Amino acid sequence: MNEHILIDWDTILSGIRHWLAGGDPYGPYTKSTGIELPAGAFAYPPATLLLGAPVALLPLMLSGILMLLVSVIGFEYWTRKTSQRSGLLWLLLWLPLCQGLQLGQISLLVLVGLMFAERAYHRQRDVLTGVLLALVILKPQTLALPVGWLLLQALLQRRWRLLAAFGGLSALLWLGILAVSGPEIYRLWLAGLQAYGPDLPHSPLIMPPVGILIGLLAAWFWWRSGRDDPFGALLLLNTLLIPLSIPYAIVGIAFVVIRWRHDWPWYPLVLSWCIPLLVSGPRTFDTLILLTQTISATGLLAGVLPSTRGLFQAWRGRLQHQDADTA
Repeated sequence: MNEHILIDWDTILSGIRHWLAGGDPYGPYTKSTGIELPAGAFAYPPATLLLGAPVALLPLMLSGILMLLVSVIGFEYWTRKTSQRSGLLWLLLWLPLCQGLQLGQISLLVLVGLMFAERAYHRQRDVLTGVLLALVILKPQTLALPVGWLLLQALLQRRWRLLAAFGGLSALLWLGILAVSGPEIYRLWLAGLQAYGPDLPHSPLIMPPVGILIGLLAAWFWWRSGRDDPFGALLLLNTLLIPLSIPYAIVGIAFVVIRWRHDWPWYPLVLSWCIPLLVSGPRTFDTLILLTQTISATGLLAGVLPSTRGLFQAWRGRLQHQDADTA
């Protein structure tokens, strides 16, 4: 198997298997491929250990393929329901989404879960909404703000079944791990968070100087298309503030564009593959930050640039005008 295929998924499952074998998942451990990982390689909340234990018993490729299928099918279903268009080309044409699938990242999966939770919320399916929110919040850096918004709305509207479902499952997962591993597991988790990602640039998309332009572009997109959608706006803000400048961490932009711009063009997404070729030199923190910021702009531009059909109609109209002038 290619060493980069499902590498992040392998990191997650190997950490859970290490815990099942009695080890510290937040300390050093060995992946299924034999690669030694440092402390902090697994940094998910302890509740993830309980949730992922059954999955970790499956073979890596089988569980990885199942995870990707759920992610892709869920994304396509949500995109068609939201915009009446297929979203599959997003997964191929926009580098962050394609990279995430290759690495076995779960960001797409949790964002699909968030979108399904919001759909369930508006359909008054409170128990399902609460369950989904309790699951997706296990990756809080990706979606804490929109999850908090839905929970606040549920509180203001006195939707107690939703809050009970969220609180009940959260208690089962976050407190249940105490019955298995004791309170020590939370101390280990905090130590793992402190050791996480020493080779990754921990800065948000809006980090100056280029980040100021990204923030202005996002604000322009929101002003044009998303002022009446606080949920989408908070997802966009959450994505801009994630303290990790890696392309797969910014996939939330795709969901916002699909929500706000149903006739999005494809051509800005293709540019995301050209940018790594233009950012030359060794991959330092500064170049990784610049790379991620520039790639994020291609996603945002899909929300503000003319649609492909609009460009074609403008081009055809110009030709007709020239023909008329010639005649």
